[in-house]
Amino acid sequence: MSDVVFLDGTPAGSSHYPYIIAEMGHNHMGSLHEAKKLISVAATAGVQAVKLQRRDNRELYTERFYNSPYNAENAYGPTYGTHRDYLELSPGDYFELQDYADELGVTFIATAFDLRSLDFLQKLDVPYFKIASGSIQNPLLLREVARLGKPVLASLGGASDELVRRVAETILKENDNLVLLHCTAAYPARPKDLGLGRIEWLADQYPECVIGFSDHDDGIAMAAAAYAYGARVFEKHITLDHTNRGTDHAFSLEPGGLNAYVKNLYEAYVSRGKLDHPLEVEVGPMRKMGYSCYPATDLPMGVVISPTMLVIKSPLDGLPGWAYDELIGKRTARDLAKEEVLEWSDFEGEH
Repeated sequence: MSDVVFLDGTPAGSSHYPYIIAEMGHNHMGSLHEAKKLISVAATAGVQAVKLQRRDNRELYTERFYNSPYNAENAYGPTYGTHRDYLELSPGDYFELQDYADELGVTFIATAFDLRSLDFLQKLDVPYFKIASGSIQNPLLLREVARLGKPVLASLGGASDELVRRVAETILKENDNLVLLHCTAAYPARPKDLGLGRIEWLADQYPECVIGFSDHDDGIAMAAAAYAYGARVFEKHITLDHTNRGTDHAFSLEPGGLNAYVKNLYEAYVSRGKLDHPLEVEVGPMRKMGYSCYPATDLPMGVVISPTMLVIKSPLDGLPGWAYDELIGKRTARDLAKEEVLEWSDFEGEH
C-alpha cells in the first residue's frame, strides 16, 4: 500500500486516520436546502469530505435512453432523462454549497460522470476527483481526469481483474496519486457479496496506490472490517430520512448512523498496531485474574522446596505462577506461612 495520498491537504494512507467521504449523491432530491442540511450533518459527524454526483445527462446518455419512459415508484420525471435532470443542482448551487462546506470545515467534491461535468468540476477547483464504478469503462474520461494532475479516487464495482489493471495503468501513466476503492455495485450490498478480502489483493497488486472501500451495505459494521483488511479511504451514502423519495435513501445512513459509522472507524484506527504489554489498564484486572506461587503449608526456614510444598492460586501477588519450576529445589531463607505472598528474597541465594 502506498504510504499516503494527500486529499485537500489531509493525508490518507496506511498510518493515518481513516479518510471518510459522506456521499450525498442525489439524496438532496434536487433541493439546495436539503443539500445544505446533508453537509451540516456530515460536518457534525466529523467526516473529512462531502460529495455530490455531477452529470450532464444529454452528454452522458444516448438519446434513446434519455427519452425512455421512466415509471418507477421514485421517478421525478416521465422519462429517465427528465428524472435525472430534476435531480441535478445548478452550477450556482455547486458554488454556494462549496462555500457552505468550507465554512463548516469539510471538503466539497463531486463525482464526474462525463467530460463536461469533469470540466465544470475543474472550474469549481475541487481538490480531487472521484470516478464512479460505471465510469471506469470510459477510457477518455479516465485519461482526462488523470491528465489534470489532481488525486483521483476510482471505484471498482463490477470490475474484473483485467479492468482494474486497465484503470490503474491508464491513470498511473499520467498521475501517481491514485486511490482504488473496492466496491460492490449493488444497492444495498449484502455482507456475503462484499468480498472484503479483495482489499488485500488490491494492496498486493497495486502497492503504489492507497486502497479504500466504497461502502454500499446498509449498516455500519463492515467499514471497520474493511479497515482491518487495509482500506484507508471510505465512502458512505447519507440521507436525512430513509423514507424520503429516491432509490438510495433506504440503504443510506441517517445522521445517527453516520455518527456511529465515524466512531466505529475511529475506534478501529486507535485499536491498530502492536503495543508493549502489559498495559497499565491491564494491571488491576490481571492481578485479580492472574496466578502466583504460594506455600501449600507453613514451611520452616532451611527446608528444600519440593513440588507438594507449593500451590498456584489467584490472585497474582508476589512470584508469578511461572516461577513454580524455578522454586523447586531451592531452600527457604526464613519461615514461611501458608499462602504467604512470596518474593525471591525468601529463598537462599536469591538476595
